[in-house]
Amino acid sequence: MKITKVNLYDVRLPLITPYGNSMGTLYSFTSIIAVISGEDGSFGLGEATPAQPEYQEETLESVWAFVTEHGKKLVGKELDEAYEYLLGYKQKFPFACTAFMTGIEELRKDPSITPREEIRFPLVGIVNPKQGESLEEHIARRIEEGYKTLKVKVGFLIDKDIQKAQKIQKLVGDKAFLRFDANQAYTYEEAVRFVTEIDPYQIQLLEQPFNSGVWDEMTNLRQVSKIPLMLDESIYNEADVERAGEGRCADYIKFKLMKSSSGRLMAKEIETARKWNIEALIGNGVATDIGCYQESVIGYQNHIVYAGEQNGLLKPKETLFAQKLSVEDGNIIIPADFDRQLDLEKVRFYSIHEEVYEL
Repeated sequence: MKITKVNLYDVRLPLITPYGNSMGTLYSFTSIIAVISGEDGSFGLGEATPAQPEYQEETLESVWAFVTEHGKKLVGKELDEAYEYLLGYKQKFPFACTAFMTGIEELRKDPSITPREEIRFPLVGIVNPKQGESLEEHIARRIEEGYKTLKVKVGFLIDKDIQKAQKIQKLVGDKAFLRFDANQAYTYEEAVRFVTEIDPYQIQLLEQPFNSGVWDEMTNLRQVSKIPLMLDESIYNEADVERAGEGRCADYIKFKLMKSSSGRLMAKEIETARKWNIEALIGNGVATDIGCYQESVIGYQNHIVYAGEQNGLLKPKETLFAQKLSVEDGNIIIPADFDRQLDLEKVRFYSIHEEVYEL
């Protein structure tokens, strides 16, 4: 099948509550949305949502430049040819390639990204109190909403981080597991304090305490840590997974579609992690409902058993699908007959640029 049309949208989705971490605060998602149409009238969707500049090298401007340059070149190509063409750019432009490669996989009905039945996938609950809401009230609400795993951002001041973690442990008790995410912010000494001074009870993991290129310190930290460790920003491809396995520096790896670039590539990375006895998690908290839908399908197809972090769909004031995905009792629900049509009126309302390329 040939690609006959590529629609691109540069979208700004305002968030319900500002989303902050050690790298800064997001007030909206800046998302590049691609709709790739085939000659039989079918379509595939893709998304690229750059977060803070500290997270990835690609910027919103570089992603838009890539998709507008290469989107027009995809028109007229066979699906397999287009996919292979993009693989040549994946290493340098993983976020930008995701916008196209997932759409091509959807058009090909690739098993990695095509649901076969209704999907119920557990999500983590983010600890991010609204203005005027106490931490106690917020955690009680999250547990009442059905979340069995809660995620907390740390990586600010180590003394306050430890105090915050201990306070949340007491509030949660045995009602949920806890994940702490340092977003690359700790020194080695600070990370050692966190993983040795805190009681590991109900703590599932500490995520990415160091910068993405720091491997030896992760190995050393794992040897002294009472808390399991997870890599996120360090993992972009299968070679990174191999390096993590060889260094024995992680108990978990979190996979994100916008780093793997496609469902098929992510499935290979998950398989490699399991070869090294590293547990696989999935999910991007900075993504629209398009990316969250696709990650939920990929996670389900690859038998991920831990709560996913693909909860970005809950953060914006609006969603982009015409049929809204539901979250019930802490699970994202994807019906077997889910309609992936976009609400184009809404997409265009929040877009600041739009491009169309067609035969």
